[in-house]
Amino acid sequence: MSRTMTAQPKQDPLAQRDTITFAELGDGVVVIRIVGRGSFANSVEFKQLTDRLADAAGSKPYRFIVDMEQVTTLDSTFMGALAGAGLRHKRDTGEQMTLCNVNEQCCRLLETVGIKHFVQVRACPTEAAPAQTVEFREADRAEISRADQIIHMIEAHENLVTIDNENQARFESVLKYLRESLERENQKKG
Repeated sequence: MSRTMTAQPKQDPLAQRDTITFAELGDGVVVIRIVGRGSFANSVEFKQLTDRLADAAGSKPYRFIVDMEQVTTLDSTFMGALAGAGLRHKRDTGEQMTLCNVNEQCCRLLETVGIKHFVQVRACPTEAAPAQTVEFREADRAEISRADQIIHMIEAHENLVTIDNENQARFESVLKYLRESLERENQKKG
C-alpha cells in the first residue's frame, strides 16, 4: 500500500499566534501592528515595546500609529495598556496616538472605556501606508514573573479608571480580584 504525500503550503509562523510587530518609518514615526487578540497575554509585550521606543526617542518627537486591521478582539488589560501608551504619547509629544483600521467591535470597546476620547481612531491609515515596502520586526516576547504580570494588569486597569470615572464601577471587582491575587502571590514567596 503506497501513500501519496502532498506538499503542505508553508504557513507563516506569525499567523499562527497573536503577535505584535513594528516598523520604524523614519522621522520618529513607528507603525505598531497587532495581529490576533490584544489580550493580557501580550499586553506586557506591547507596553514594553512602546516604553522602549518612547525612551529611545528621548527629547526627539515621535509618533505611534497602531495598525489594528488584523485585531480580532481586545480585553480590558490590553485596552489599559493602550490607554497607558496613549497617555504617555500625549504627555511626551502633545499629540494623540493614532489607532487605524479599527473594526466596529473594537471601536465600540474603545469608546465604552473612554480611550477613543484621547487617541485618534481611524478606519483607514493615512500615514501608515508608505509607498515602499516596510519590514516589520516582531516585538520582544515578555518574560516576567507571575507577580509582575499581576502588577501590570492592575496598572492597566488603573489606567482605564484614570481616563473615565465610569470605569471605576466597570473594573472595581477586577481590580479587587487582581489585588487579592497579588497578595496571595506575594505570600507564596514570603
